[in-house]
Amino acid sequence: MVAGERAETSPKDMSKSQPMAPDPAIAVELEAELAPSRATNLDARPWRVAVATLAILLGVFLALYWRAASDAVAVWSDSRAYNHGFLILPIACYLIYERRDRLSGLAPLPYPRALLLLLPAGLFWLIAKIMGIAEGQQLALMVGVQVILLAVLGKRVYRVLCFPLLYLFFLVPSGDFLIPYLQDFTAWFVVNGLRLSNIPVYSDGFLISIPNDNFYVAEACAGLRFLIAMIALGFLFADFAYRSLLRRACFVALCAIAPVIANGLRAYLIILLAYFTDGSVASGVDHILYGWLFFAIVMAGLLWIGWRFRDQGPLHDRPFKSNVALASPRQFMTVATIALCLVALPRAYAAYLDRDRSGMPGTLVLPDVAAPWSAITEDDGWRPRFPGADLTAQRSFHDGAKRADLFLAYYLRQTEDKKLVSAANTLADDANGEISARSTAVVTLGGATVPVAVTRISTPRGKRMIFSAYWVADRFVASAMTTKLLQAKAALTGGRREAAFIALSAEFDSDPESAVATLRDFAAHLGPLEPALKGVVAR
Repeated sequence: MVAGERAETSPKDMSKSQPMAPDPAIAVELEAELAPSRATNLDARPWRVAVATLAILLGVFLALYWRAASDAVAVWSDSRAYNHGFLILPIACYLIYERRDRLSGLAPLPYPRALLLLLPAGLFWLIAKIMGIAEGQQLALMVGVQVILLAVLGKRVYRVLCFPLLYLFFLVPSGDFLIPYLQDFTAWFVVNGLRLSNIPVYSDGFLISIPNDNFYVAEACAGLRFLIAMIALGFLFADFAYRSLLRRACFVALCAIAPVIANGLRAYLIILLAYFTDGSVASGVDHILYGWLFFAIVMAGLLWIGWRFRDQGPLHDRPFKSNVALASPRQFMTVATIALCLVALPRAYAAYLDRDRSGMPGTLVLPDVAAPWSAITEDDGWRPRFPGADLTAQRSFHDGAKRADLFLAYYLRQTEDKKLVSAANTLADDANGEISARSTAVVTLGGATVPVAVTRISTPRGKRMIFSAYWVADRFVASAMTTKLLQAKAALTGGRREAAFIALSAEFDSDPESAVATLRDFAAHLGPLEPALKGVVAR
């Protein structure tokens, strides 16, 4: 280098000789990439405390309400319509695991305000317990579980895990109330389908007759099992395949409607096969095989349709923003203490209501009957079954040409094993007895105008018409649901808790209206029932 000449340095040489200032954009990008791992390390302690708090709370909660939980598990095991209940918890756990990356940067932050929802949930459980509605108790139990999860995990974590946590509601074995409606639809669909096919058909409620065979739309043929399973699968598939809330709702609705129509079509095809094969096909094992094969085709078709309209791209956004603040162990302890107090209140009050303050009931005396009706000792074999009743009484009557039977079942107090309205109670103690039709009517019973449920049944001994009513809270009602509501009101307000079931019955051959006329005439000549029912226990 010549003296006095200025030295020149290239940019490349400068980069080696002195450090460059970091690019702000690159720094922000690196920070965003490192945020999840930093947040994960930072949030490890709150997660451990939250999981321990949930384990204690849910353990105590299930211990307090073990009867509702154990009854649900028993239904999963005993009823084929709810066998899928054993799969719901593993599926929910997998869905939570699948969302683990979306939890990056989040930590549980208790939300104590959510605990206020335990009050209506507890009241709902208490009313359901008094009414003897097991699925109502289980539904309230699941609501309580959701409230505890929300209160401990916080809104942001619960929002991320919303679907798998809400999917736990399928643990509740609910849907039996749909069976009568599904039976009605299936019978209607089959009869109208056969008529459109120009096949001679006779329908008597759920009994369907064609020239070469007879069929009965039983509860097992109502399609409840496939309906519930398809709805559960529809929710799962919708979460997997769609981002749009509208598409999810449409697919779930399709999964609720298609099985009902498919079950009617299945029953129609089975009877059609029986007609064209003279009954050699579509019975026994063939009946079940065709049913499963048909439903498998329907399920595959629904999933194929759903897949054709699936959304493209990522289905879930990944939140990277971490919590503003981390929860302290004291916050979790406060939430746990409040939650334990609130979940214990309904259980304690239920125990208070269940205490028995009365002695054994007296004698149940049947009312007299006016001429031309009179009591007889001959027994025609009709035996309603009410195994939990404290007292029962039954007597037969005739007027020289017609015959009627009177049955009373009396309950002093109702418990989990002694219910006025229960699936264990039957109108006929016949293993092969089937209900062919249901309706309601208003009759004069014991000098009072009383609503009654009208039930037509078929047994190996013949056909029978039955008028029945419940006596609860000093009222006669025909509806089982109204009966349960009145029982709950009486228990909560200190009203009369004694209750009874009344049934009048008459046989018939081919004319059900003749049996209806017989029962109306007998009911009009029967003496007052309420004094006899109130006189069992003096208040």
